[in-house]
Amino acid sequence: MKATNEPCPQSTSPAVHEDHNRRAEEFLRDLNSLFAEAVRTGESHAFLQRTLDASVRAVRGRRGFLALVHFESGELEVCSTSGEGWSRLGRKMQLHLAQETSRGITGHVALTTRPYVTGNVDRDPYYLRYFDDVKSEIAMPVLAATGQTRGVINIDSERPDAFDADDMAHLAAIAQAASIALGIEGFRTREAALIEIGKTLSSTLEISSLMKKVVDMAAEAIRFEDCSVFLIDEQSNYLKLMATRGALADKVGKTAYPVGEGVTGSVAKYGEPVRIDDPRSDPRWLGKFNELSDDDIGAFLAVPIMSRDKILGVLRVVRRKANAPWFSNRFTDTDERVMLTIASQLGAAVENARSHMRLVRAERMAAWGELSARSAHMIGNRTFALKGDLNELNYLIAELPENEQRKEIAAIAASMGRGVERLEEILREFRDFVVATQLATAEADINAMLRSVAEESFPKRSNVRLAMDLGDGIPPVICDEKKLKRALSELIENAVSFQPEGGEVRISSRLLTPEERATERLAHGRNYVRIEVADSGPGVADELKEKIFQPFFTSRVKGMGLGLSIVKGIVEAHQGVLRETGRLGEGARFVIFLPLEP
Repeated sequence: MKATNEPCPQSTSPAVHEDHNRRAEEFLRDLNSLFAEAVRTGESHAFLQRTLDASVRAVRGRRGFLALVHFESGELEVCSTSGEGWSRLGRKMQLHLAQETSRGITGHVALTTRPYVTGNVDRDPYYLRYFDDVKSEIAMPVLAATGQTRGVINIDSERPDAFDADDMAHLAAIAQAASIALGIEGFRTREAALIEIGKTLSSTLEISSLMKKVVDMAAEAIRFEDCSVFLIDEQSNYLKLMATRGALADKVGKTAYPVGEGVTGSVAKYGEPVRIDDPRSDPRWLGKFNELSDDDIGAFLAVPIMSRDKILGVLRVVRRKANAPWFSNRFTDTDERVMLTIASQLGAAVENARSHMRLVRAERMAAWGELSARSAHMIGNRTFALKGDLNELNYLIAELPENEQRKEIAAIAASMGRGVERLEEILREFRDFVVATQLATAEADINAMLRSVAEESFPKRSNVRLAMDLGDGIPPVICDEKKLKRALSELIENAVSFQPEGGEVRISSRLLTPEERATERLAHGRNYVRIEVADSGPGVADELKEKIFQPFFTSRVKGMGLGLSIVKGIVEAHQGVLRETGRLGEGARFVIFLPLEP
């Protein structure tokens, strides 16, 4: 019987009817089996081979192949063959398909995402000859849920006009089963990756290890050329590169830029994911710190890493431009949802790790506090005794005759007295350190407090100028006024001490707007007052911005290195945030974000 593109005639012999019914039953059995297996097993070489064999049977073809899109290159690669002749030409077929995706019937179907049938290949404008006995050919796209070509089923016949509308419908149904199988396999791969990421993140408390594991394991969930994790530094409010897979590896821990700058900075500022098919077309794109060159990058996806009440950073992935012009390498809605899920898990893990770090730091501070309290008590007792001995010594010196020996003894006694005074200063620092976070709160006027501290702490005769810019309309703040004045006094004294040759100390206050609160990543739904103490001294190097708040770290000859640690403890006890935001060579700038009500 000669197959044509016309529907089968209604009036046929009983034998033809029987053959037609037998074929229909066989097709339905194959189709049911394929759909059942697609749901159970997803993608596998054996399943794809059975899919192709069923396709050849359904349309009574001579031979066929199933080619899938290679996601990195965008080219088609044969994964299954059926029928005669492939042992000799299979390898050549794969090579030609990879090179000819913009030509040939298979390439045409991949490009247009539409099925194609020809009854005479000798007259067909797309056909590329691989077998001498081919007269007809049919090709059906296997489409992803996005509508993009995932693969192509191609079947030929030695008979002219061998394929009709029924064959087209049968092949379309089988292609749908293959599409479902490929989709389920992708879903299972992503699901397994997400489960594994969740397990890993919940068992890791070291943040740098968390970042590295995420970029490695996210590759199992979605395809990409490179993945990078940026976290917002609490002190500088800059995005810092924490982990990456490729070209930026040597910049981990070094690369940073302000929140709000570029596409990645925009995600960190507003907390909204950004998905771009061509990043260079986006006006926010700056081209800084790229995993790929501007000429190579084909798609970009960045999602925020969130905790319960603020943005912690950004997780971003990029894809290279596809070599095949018909293939789009863009990220999909599914990719975005997967990345948001990973970012959510990562945010919880980072918050967990930071909570652990805060707990360890609190325990360490408590240990230092206990040690300081005991030391202060014991040293205080001895200091009190020494002061008594010094008083007695000075009384005895006063009774000695005036001579050089008396002068020498008096000088030694004076030096001892200065030593005791220094010990008392250290004891005061210890006591302040111990009680820094023990608050007794009440309403207070921030501007009145700043004026009082400036009056008390700023030297009366100094070549350092004082400039104050206090904002209007700041409501009363619930705080421990005595502790806050201690913290502000420390900042002012530091600013003066680092400008021995003269300069300026600037003190300012104002309410934060909701937009500024979001930019500074402060807790939602709370009002903050911003207090700044800045100077025109040497400033703080980037590598020291975190260290200066650690106990017993100091760059000054005088002091124990507890001053800024006490300031930070007092601010954080008020649930505020303290940052040093100045630039080296332009002066230090200490900014306090203080909630109106803790």
